[in-house]
Amino acid sequence: MAFPNEKELKKIRKKLRKAEGFLMLDPNADELTRFRFEICQEFLKYAQERRMTAVQMAKMLGIPKADMSRIFNHRLDRFSTDKLIRLYAKIRPEYRLEVA
Repeated sequence: MAFPNEKELKKIRKKLRKAEGFLMLDPNADELTRFRFEICQEFLKYAQERRMTAVQMAKMLGIPKADMSRIFNHRLDRFSTDKLIRLYAKIRPEYRLEVA
């Protein structure tokens, strides 16, 4: 496979400018942000362990594929913590949230 020419590279760069990737956890994140990040990590682990795609996970959880993709990429601005916990309870019904 040959390296792409300059025209193809420009096309790829233009496309990638609009792409949203995986968000990392800020080292200074507060506890709630860390908790929400960990829930997303659990969704990813669950999907990987079962070799499920985002489409399959979305169908199982009853949410749009785009929302599952957002969760997998830690783009949580559209989700309340309550919503994430309710979705998580669908894959881990034994989960209990304890507040100290």
